[in-house]
Amino acid sequence: MRLFRIFSAGITAVLFIVSLSHADVIVCFGDSITAGYKATPYPTNLQNMYGSSAGTQVVNAGKGGEDTYNGVSRLGGVLSTYAPNYVVIMEGANDVMIGISPETTVFNLNNMLEQTLAAGAKPILSTITPNISSSGYQPENYNPGIINLAQGGNTTLIDTYANVVSNWSNLNVDGIHPNEAGSTTIAQGFYSQLVNNQNASSSSGGGGCFIATAAYGTVLEPQVILLKKFRDLYLLTNRLGSYFVQLYYTYSPPIADFIRQHDILRFVVRILLFPLLTVSFFLVEFSPLQQLIIAIVMFCSFGLFLARFRKQHRAN
Repeated sequence: MRLFRIFSAGITAVLFIVSLSHADVIVCFGDSITAGYKATPYPTNLQNMYGSSAGTQVVNAGKGGEDTYNGVSRLGGVLSTYAPNYVVIMEGANDVMIGISPETTVFNLNNMLEQTLAAGAKPILSTITPNISSSGYQPENYNPGIINLAQGGNTTLIDTYANVVSNWSNLNVDGIHPNEAGSTTIAQGFYSQLVNNQNASSSSGGGGCFIATAAYGTVLEPQVILLKKFRDLYLLTNRLGSYFVQLYYTYSPPIADFIRQHDILRFVVRILLFPLLTVSFFLVEFSPLQQLIIAIVMFCSFGLFLARFRKQHRAN
């Protein structure tokens, strides 16, 4: 029994270490507003909002002075390098400055969306931030096209312009680039939407139980269905349980992939899941009255067993 416990602990530790190398990657793609200028870049603030957890890695792929033509050319290499889960695209400010037409900017942004989707990542598209340093800079002529592009259904829109315009005079360092407060505000807008997207794709009621599915083979197995019911009825109904589910969906996919490739490990995981399945069956399949009766019977049975054990021990 002791060896089995040591083995189980070792397997858990190995799987956890394996999971750390499969962080959820978010690439922030754009120009100097993303790269950072005289203030902390918003991707850094975005990473700080997630914390130091290995479950999320934010990559700053901003490049100062870039227009959307160059962005289209550069994005493919970024996608290949980082293989992201999400790509935040906020680009077009330099298009406005050098006179690229709004129609061309939207066309180029659509190309970036298509590249992102083709790479298996989910794009997050942002409107262009304000500029109060140049009379010729009018993002208002570009943002409607960006909004219409996002409404096509292939991306999620963050209207960064709307989030900051009312207070932009206090959120910039030179009229166009955000200061510390502006960078934090921009990051917060992306963070709120990204967390919603991550939760919707992982910890919603329709999400899968990855480790159980890997251990039992398919999502149709009774054990997997039972664990889903337990999650939906007892975990997602409270804050602590929801937090646990979020952590589970952050770390479990790579663990499940590792389990799926090893038959012996699948067998071990089935054994380890048995106590959880027992508790889940008790809570999900029985009414409160039935649960109370079963608990009383088990308590009395354990008491009788303990009394008999003590009596036999004294006799010896």
